[in-house]
Amino acid sequence: MKPFSFEDFFKKTGNIYEAVVIMSKRARQITDEQRILIDREREVAPMIVEPKESEEFDDVEIDREALHRSYKKFPKPTTLAIQEMLEGHLKWERMSQTEEK
Repeated sequence: MKPFSFEDFFKKTGNIYEAVVIMSKRARQITDEQRILIDREREVAPMIVEPKESEEFDDVEIDREALHRSYKKFPKPTTLAIQEMLEGHLKWERMSQTEEK
């Protein structure tokens, strides 16, 4: 991502705080979308693992290669939201004061 300044966001909204709120809401949407994708891929089933008394932590082997293969990396939601804001892909509306009440 190319460098940016707060002035870039100010140009988009006219208010830096409004830009931060818009990007934070978009980042939350992206997080929720990613969570849905992850849940679909895993077909979420709660795993209940009961610790065995004879099993010690040192005895447990972790297959790191298998973990790495199954782990899918997603871009960070805040980075995507910032990028979308700078590229002009986000749309928003200001509420009038009568709508806020």
